[in-house]
Amino acid sequence: MLNRVAVAFLLAAGAAVGFQSAAFAQTEIKLTTFSGSTNVVAWAAIDKGFFEKEGLKVTADKTNGSKEQQKDIMDGKYQFASTSFDNIVAYTEGEGADKFADYDVVAIAGVHQGMTSVMARPEIKSYQDIKGKAVAVDSATSGYSTALYQIIKDKSGLVQDKDYKMAVVGGTRDRVKALKENVAAAAVVSTPNDTQLIEEGYNRLGDVAVDLGAYQGSTFVVRKSYAKANPKVVEGFVRAIVASNDFVFSNKAGTIEVLKKNLPELTDEGAAKIYDRLVGPGGLNKRAAISVKGVENVLKLRSVYGGSKGAPTDPKKYIDVSYHEKATK
Repeated sequence: MLNRVAVAFLLAAGAAVGFQSAAFAQTEIKLTTFSGSTNVVAWAAIDKGFFEKEGLKVTADKTNGSKEQQKDIMDGKYQFASTSFDNIVAYTEGEGADKFADYDVVAIAGVHQGMTSVMARPEIKSYQDIKGKAVAVDSATSGYSTALYQIIKDKSGLVQDKDYKMAVVGGTRDRVKALKENVAAAAVVSTPNDTQLIEEGYNRLGDVAVDLGAYQGSTFVVRKSYAKANPKVVEGFVRAIVASNDFVFSNKAGTIEVLKKNLPELTDEGAAKIYDRLVGPGGLNKRAAISVKGVENVLKLRSVYGGSKGAPTDPKKYIDVSYHEKATK
C-alpha cells in the first residue's frame, strides 16, 4: 500500500504533467492565402515561432482564386485569410462573384501596399498595344482589376469594355497561365511570378503601387462573428503578425531563408531582389498597419469601376484596427 509521501508525490507529478500539457496546448487555426512572396510575413510567423509564442498552431493553404477563398472563409473552413482589400469591399457591397447574406469579413492588419506588376506578353510593348485584346483578372470588379483599369486609362486612355475586354480567370497562377496561352495580353501579377516572367521575355509595363500612389493591396482578414467569439485568438494572431513583420524588416538573412524554404525555386540572387522589393516603396505595410490613405484610394477606384457608382464609402465599414491597436500597445 502506498504511504502518504508516495501518494503526495504521485499527485504532485500528475498535477505537473497536467500543467505542462495545458501550458503547451495550442489553438489550431487555418489561414488561406494567395501564392507569392508577399506571404513571407505569414510564413515567418509560422517558421520562426511567432504564432506558437501566442499559443496558436497555424497552417496556411494557398487558394486558387478570390471566389473560392471567400466561400471557404464564410463556410468556416478557414478562420483567417490574406486577401486583396478590394475583395472585402466588393463582397461587403454584394458585388463579389458570390453573394452572402451574412457576409461579415473585415480587414484587421495590412499585408502589402500593392507590390504587384502589370505584366504583358512579349509582343505587347506598351499599354496602347492592349487595344482590341483582353486583360486577365481574378474578378471583373474586385481584386486588382479596378487598379488595372485605372492604370491602363491613365497610361493610354484605353477604357475597359470599350477598347479591350476582360478574361476572368482567377488568381496569380491562372493569370500567368492566361498570358502564356495568349488568352490575355496583360495582367496584374504578384512577386515572384512577375520576376520569373521578365526572365522569360515578358514585359513589365508598370507597378501598381508606384503608378497609383498609396494603395492598400492585401490585408489579413477575419469574420466579425469569429472575432467577437474569439477576441484573444484574433489579438494573438495580429500580435504574431506584427512581430513577424518586424522580423522581416530587420533580418534580411533570416527572411531570405524563409523565402527560399517556401519558394524553393528561388535563387539567392532572386531572393535578395525580392527582399529589397518587400521592404522598399510600395512593399509590405510596416508593422502590418493598414494604410488609411491606401484604403481611401481603393474606395475611390471602386466608386468608379465597382458595381455601385458614386461617392466612396466610409473606410471603417471594411476595417477594424482595434486588434492591431491592442497588439501594438
